[in-house]
Amino acid sequence: MARTSGDECAASVAASLAPYAWRSFTVRMLARRVVGAVDRHSVLCFLGTLPGTDVGVVDALEPAETRDDRVDFLVGELEGRSWRGWSLSCLCSYLGSALDVWQADRNALHSGLRLLLEDD
Repeated sequence: MARTSGDECAASVAASLAPYAWRSFTVRMLARRVVGAVDRHSVLCFLGTLPGTDVGVVDALEPAETRDDRVDFLVGELEGRSWRGWSLSCLCSYLGSALDVWQADRNALHSGLRLLLEDD
């Protein structure tokens, strides 16, 4: 899937959260909505690369499943931080960068495991 810039994704996530009273969310609900917005952004970007595709009207933001590993990761990133005092764009940029690090760590782990299994 084509990658978009972090700024573009953060702006998309912020636009998805802006209609909500996001500062009143629990940490877990915020994380679920951020992951849902990131996933939606990725899918829409992918669909935009397909010739002749018309996405049409996009439904309201659906939060990610509570058992998504990325949700737990973001909860850990937010706990103990005064994120409610941050601007929405700053918050989305921070969380997007955190998810990029999570993905890179996950990819490295999978690569390392593959190498270990191939050595046998």
